Amino acid sequence: MEKSSRIRPRRAARACTFCQRRKLRCDNKQPSCSNCTGYAKECVYASGTSRPRSTKARVSHLEEENQELRQRLEEIDRNDARSESTGDVRPVSPELPRLSMSTLDAPTDDTRQANAHSAVSRILISPNGDSSYHGLTSTLFEDARTDNQTVPSESQIPVDHIRKQLMGEAAYQHQLETLNLQQGKLDFDGVDPDLGMHLLSLHWNRQHHSFLITYRPAFMRDMACNGPYFSKLLLNAIYFGAAKFSNRPEVRRDPDDVRTAGWRYRMRVRELLGGALDRSEITTIQALLVMTSSMFALGDERSAAWLYAGTAFRMIIDLGMHVDPTMLANMRHLSQEDVEIRRRVFWGAFIVDKIQSLYQGRPASLQDFDVQVSLTFLDQYEELEHWQPFAYSTVMPYPGSPAYSVSTFKELCKLSVILNGVLNKVYSERSSTHSRKDLIANLTSLDTQLKQWHAALPPHLRFHPGQTTPPPHILSLLALYNVLLILLHRPFVAEGHLHTTDPSVAVTSFTTCTTAAANIIQLLRAYDTSFSIRRAPYLISYATYVAATIYVRVAAQQEGGSRAHVNLRTCIAIFHKNQETNWAVRRAEKVILHLMERMGVNMDVDEHGSQERALPEDTFERDTHQARRTSPYMENMNVQMAPETEALDLDMNMIIQSFIRQQGNNPGEYMDVPMPAPVPVGAFPYTELLDDDMLFGFNGSLQDTLMYQ
Repeated sequence: MEKSSRIRPRRAARACTFCQRRKLRCDNKQPSCSNCTGYAKECVYASGTSRPRSTKARVSHLEEENQELRQRLEEIDRNDARSESTGDVRPVSPELPRLSMSTLDAPTDDTRQANAHSAVSRILISPNGDSSYHGLTSTLFEDARTDNQTVPSESQIPVDHIRKQLMGEAAYQHQLETLNLQQGKLDFDGVDPDLGMHLLSLHWNRQHHSFLITYRPAFMRDMACNGPYFSKLLLNAIYFGAAKFSNRPEVRRDPDDVRTAGWRYRMRVRELLGGALDRSEITTIQALLVMTSSMFALGDERSAAWLYAGTAFRMIIDLGMHVDPTMLANMRHLSQEDVEIRRRVFWGAFIVDKIQSLYQGRPASLQDFDVQVSLTFLDQYEELEHWQPFAYSTVMPYPGSPAYSVSTFKELCKLSVILNGVLNKVYSERSSTHSRKDLIANLTSLDTQLKQWHAALPPHLRFHPGQTTPPPHILSLLALYNVLLILLHRPFVAEGHLHTTDPSVAVTSFTTCTTAAANIIQLLRAYDTSFSIRRAPYLISYATYVAATIYVRVAAQQEGGSRAHVNLRTCIAIFHKNQETNWAVRRAEKVILHLMERMGVNMDVDEHGSQERALPEDTFERDTHQARRTSPYMENMNVQMAPETEALDLDMNMIIQSFIRQQGNNPGEYMDVPMPAPVPVGAFPYTELLDDDMLFGFNGSLQDTLMYQ
C-alpha cells in the first residue's frame, strides 16, 4: 500500500458558534470568520477547537474557491448591467438597498404553516431576471433547488432605513412627474397629455378603492423611459377605469351617456391584450385587475370581469408572487421596490378575488393556505399624503385629510382573509355536509375574528360622528366589515328555524344583523353628506343592498313612518343616485323592490324600480335627523350598539319564515314551501325556494332572467 493512502485525514476544525447556530459554512478565519465579519457579529470559537494546518492542498482549494466566487460575482454584475440596458429588470436607484430579510411579516400567526410552505416553494430565475414558480411535483423542481439553502434572518440594513429610502425615492419621483411632463418624456399612447394626466390624476385619487394595485412612483418613472413597470396596456386600463368619473365629453362615445365613457380605451386594451397573454408580466396583472373592477360595475360584463381576474391570478402563480421573496435565497437580485410592488400587487389581487367571488357567488381562486406573502409595506409615502376628493362629487367643501391609504390597504387585506373563511365555511358547496356543531363552531370562530379585527383598528381608521368624515376608502372599509357580519350571521337566522333546537341562535344572529345594518346606514349617510354617493364604488351599493335585505323584514312588521322605513327609503335613494357610474346597481335595486312587493312593504316606487316622486336633495340629511331622533344607539357606531329591544319587539318566527317562504299569487300573500328535510346553513336550495335576496352571488345571469322578464 502506498504511503499516501496510510495517512489519516486531519479532523476538520469546528465552526464558530454563530455559524453553527445559523447552519452556515464557516471558513474558520481568525480573528473573525467571513460570515461573522459580513453580519457584524462577534466570532467566537468553542474551546478545544484547533485551527487546521495550512497545507498546500488546502491553500490551493481556497484559492480555487475564491476564484470561482469572483467569477460568479462578475457574471451577476454583467447580468445586472445587461438587464438595465434592455429594460428587463430595473432597480429603484443605485443607492437603494437590496432584499432585507427582517422585513418578513407572515400574513398568519401559524409559523409552522409558513415554514412548511417555504420548504416546498421553488422559483426559477432566468438569466434576464424573470421568475417562474415550480413546486415539488414539477420536473423543473431540480433546476430550482438553489433556494434550498438556509436564508439568514438577520438583516444588514435596518428596516427603518429601508422605509426612509423608499419614501425618499417616492417623493423624488413625484417631483420628477412635472418635469417629465414639461419635457414631453411621458408616453400617453397617443392621448392628449392634458387629458391623459387628467385621467391618471382621477385614478390616483381613487386608487385607494382599487386596493393600491398600481404603484405610482415606478409607473410614472418608467412611463418616461419605457421601464418594466409601465406598459401601454396598463395605461389604457387606467384610462378606462377613470373615464367614467370624468366630466369631459371627449372620453365618451356618446357625450350624453356615461356608460360609453372610456370605450376607445377599452378597445385599445383588447388590441394590446392579445400579445400580452403570451408571457406573465406584473403590468399585465395590474391591467387585468383594474379592468376586472371597472367592467363588473358596468352590469353586463360579469363574465369578462371574471375571466380577466382569473388570468391575472394564473400569472401571479406563474411568477411565484404568492411566495414572499424574502423566503427565497435566489431572489436576492430584487430591489426593495421590486419586493414592495410584488407584495402590493399580490394582496390587491387577493382582495379582488374575494370581492369578485362574493359578488358572483363563485369559489375563490387564491386560498390563504396556499399563500405566504408578507403584509409589511415599507413605502409609507402615501399614508400621510394630503388627500382631497377631487375625483368625487362633493356636496360641501371638504377640509382634506391624510390619505391613510397604506394602513387602510393593510386592514383590508386582513379583512379579506376573514372573508375568505366566511366564503369557505358558510357558503361553499361542502358547507351543507357540516354538522350543526361544526357550523356553530365556525360561526363563533369567524365572529370572534371579525370583532377582534374591529377592536384592533387604529384610531384614524374609525368613524366618529360629529367629527370630520374620514376619506371614502375608510368608510368603505368599515362598511365591508358590517357587510361581513350580516353575511356571516344571516344564514343562521333560517338555521334556527329549520333545526328548532336552539332558537336563541336565530335571535342573536338577527340582532347582530340589525346592528350591522344600522351601522351601514350611518356610514352611507356620512358618505353622501361629504362626498356624494353618485361616484361611490360598487362596494358601497352592495353594502346598501345587504342592509336593505334586513330592513325590508323589519319594515314589514312596523308602521310606515318607522325607522326601518326611513332607512329602507335611504337605501332606495342610494340605488337611484349610484346608477350613473355603476350600472350593475340596477340589479340590486330590482331585487330589493321585488322583496318589498313580496312582503307587502309599500315605499311608493313603481314596477320599473324608479321612485314615483323624486327624492329631494336633503333626503339623507332629513333621514339622518329622524333616525338619530328615534334611535339613540346610532349616535356612535364605535360603541357596541344594542338594538335588542327592536329585535325582541319583532315576530322572530315571521322574520325566520321570510327567509324560507315563497310568494303567493297576490302581493303580500305567502305560501309555505314544502321542506322534505332540514337544510343546514350554507346549503341554499335556490332550485326549491324563491330566495331572491341572496347575499352570495346575487349577480348571477339567472337573476337577470328572473328580474327582467
